[in-house]
Amino acid sequence: MTSLTPTDRPRTNRQLARQPGWIYRELGVEPIINCAGVRTNYGGSNPGPDVVLAMGAASEAFVDMDELMAGVGQRLAELTGAEWGIVTSGSAAGLALATAACITGNNPQLMLALPWHLGPQPCVIMPVGHRFAYDHAIRMTGTRIVTVSTLDELMRTLDAGAAMACTLGRKDLGELGSFEQFATLCRQSAVPVLVDAAAQAPASPDPWLSRGADLVVYAGGKYVRGPQSTGFLLGNKALTHSAWLHAAPHQAWGRPMKVGKEEIIGAVSALDRWLSRDNTYDQNQWSNRLHAIAWHLRDLPGVASDISPGTAETVVPRLRISWKADAYPINSEDIRQGLLHHKPRIMIHDFWATQNSITIDPFNLSKHEASLVGEVLSAVLGRARTRATRSSSAAAPSIDTTGEWRVLIDFLHGNAEHCLCLTQQGGEIRGSHSALGSLGDIIGTVEKNRVNAISRHSTTPMATYYRFEGAVAGDSMSGTLQLGAAADEHLGPVFQSQFGAGKWRAVRANTPVRSSGVNP
Repeated sequence: MTSLTPTDRPRTNRQLARQPGWIYRELGVEPIINCAGVRTNYGGSNPGPDVVLAMGAASEAFVDMDELMAGVGQRLAELTGAEWGIVTSGSAAGLALATAACITGNNPQLMLALPWHLGPQPCVIMPVGHRFAYDHAIRMTGTRIVTVSTLDELMRTLDAGAAMACTLGRKDLGELGSFEQFATLCRQSAVPVLVDAAAQAPASPDPWLSRGADLVVYAGGKYVRGPQSTGFLLGNKALTHSAWLHAAPHQAWGRPMKVGKEEIIGAVSALDRWLSRDNTYDQNQWSNRLHAIAWHLRDLPGVASDISPGTAETVVPRLRISWKADAYPINSEDIRQGLLHHKPRIMIHDFWATQNSITIDPFNLSKHEASLVGEVLSAVLGRARTRATRSSSAAAPSIDTTGEWRVLIDFLHGNAEHCLCLTQQGGEIRGSHSALGSLGDIIGTVEKNRVNAISRHSTTPMATYYRFEGAVAGDSMSGTLQLGAAADEHLGPVFQSQFGAGKWRAVRANTPVRSSGVNP
């Protein structure tokens, strides 16, 4: 009998369990191959071995947290050119703590009153178009956001008094002119300027502070590869120190925003590594992995693979794969769902996709994973090409949903009554959806007795979405409801359903409704 070498021997269940991702599988959760970049939804990025070692070393001893942050603040200043800095429990916490600092400094009466204020409600200035999905981190301090679009509006708001101004680091300021001009005008009125650069990579010296910002926020668990739950707040020493005094371990408004000693050390170690290395090697590796994916698609007619280089904002190159709809009867969401049901599971971006294109971000891909992704995508598109053309005649609906419907919604906790006004033509429905304080448009389809529709409500800072799925029976409908919110730049099914599910039932407006405990 031929003996088996170590590499030939079948692996035991124990050995298989210790493959990457085994810790998640023990919880019944199958890990993913991450083609979506550094999104928080999918774990951001993995800390490097040096970061893990630094966190382990931090766990071997105890330290006074104020003394630790004093040392960290000095180190962050040396690394970035800022006056000082702190590690926060994520970049959103940095936004919140920075706002609190600009409102109260370290005045204990004002600090302990938050989110209430002992004087007039303070405001935060934002340029039009700079409202963003995470500005609730600013509003949770009890402030109100005032948007401005012209220099006259800016000057009037500055003259009336403001606690802070905030801009996104990736958008221009329109009629307000350059960022430098905006920052100068704010500084002349003693209004600090905060820049949200969470999705960008830090640099030295810091570009936003160099251009006149007083404070800037970065994520620690994205490109820097620090602990996922960390962020950096850099800038003016008095303000960043005040922000730290709001946070744990202090007994103030920001106490819930705790960051541990291991995470603090891991974040600083990661930033030191990021700023001290030449990322040319990384750029070449990312590009090679995208080319490996494109290579597997080279023989598919009607499929194009285009690689865009990394920029200061995007950091990494990206691969856009597009296909001709008439040759490949499959859309991007079908591909995304299909890849998620593959073994191993593959995750691609939803909000970078179009009907006939997807985009791959290689930041978290290994060489082996990139080749596998290319093979699977080639197989998926190849099967779509050979699939018989789908019939253009959908099953005719057996009912008509035209009319006004009273909708009773059960959330995970609580309930509400909404209203739908629908018009149906063939298998398509359109209309309006009235919810609490908002009126949205709804579109969808009816096939046989099944309804599938999504409504959009133009709420601030991002639109809210309701996706209705269910069955129609005469004058009643019922089913499940997906709930979410998404900014236009993040538009896709993931965020549109990020707030989970509910249940709904509806009756035509002229039909009596049996009481179910729903409060209208």
